[in-house]
Amino acid sequence: MNILPCVDDSSKLIINQKAVTMKAKINVLFYLRKSKVNARGLMPIFQRITINSKRLDISTGHYIEESKWLADSGRIKGNSEEARTINSQLDLSKATVYEAEKKLL
Repeated sequence: MNILPCVDDSSKLIINQKAVTMKAKINVLFYLRKSKVNARGLMPIFQRITINSKRLDISTGHYIEESKWLADSGRIKGNSEEARTINSQLDLSKATVYEAEKKLL
């Protein structure tokens, strides 16, 4: 299966249409990649898209402190401006993947 992330303004995900069947299981989650801590001690947030057990990990471009991350929900803790902004961008990214799935079906 070919999964190709497109880095453009619309952040579209291109999936080889022949490889995805009607019964494709698609899952999206967000996680911190702890092995990629930057000089300021911040960790990048990655998006994992799983289609029929095949994974694609994409950086979201956001970095946060580990203490601000809720691993079970894949979101940032709190109600700060930063948390609301990043969480809404994560929600939009997840919605984009599911919209691409609907177009294929």
